[in-house]
Amino acid sequence: MKKRLITLTILALLLSGCSLYRMNIQQGNLITQEELSQLHPGMSQAQVQDILGTPLLTDDFRQNRWDYVFYLKEGNKEAKRSGITIFFNQAGQVTDIKKDLAAG
Repeated sequence: MKKRLITLTILALLLSGCSLYRMNIQQGNLITQEELSQLHPGMSQAQVQDILGTPLLTDDFRQNRWDYVFYLKEGNKEAKRSGITIFFNQAGQVTDIKKDLAAG
């Protein structure tokens, strides 16, 4: 009986040190304010791609829109999301830049 109690106590102490580990999940492109400030209307698609990299989403039916989406889930914290949408004219030049900085 005493041996069993000691075993259970040791087991409980060992298990109390264990916790659920939740790994960080990061997807997409993190766009910094410095990178965003370099963008302006009239830039070409190649110039945008040089600054921001390849967009996470492109639409085959509307090639005049690029979406840069960022998602980060750190452990048990609330997820962080942000997005930048860039619109181009028929000549491939930036016409509009929209920020979507939503959290959670």
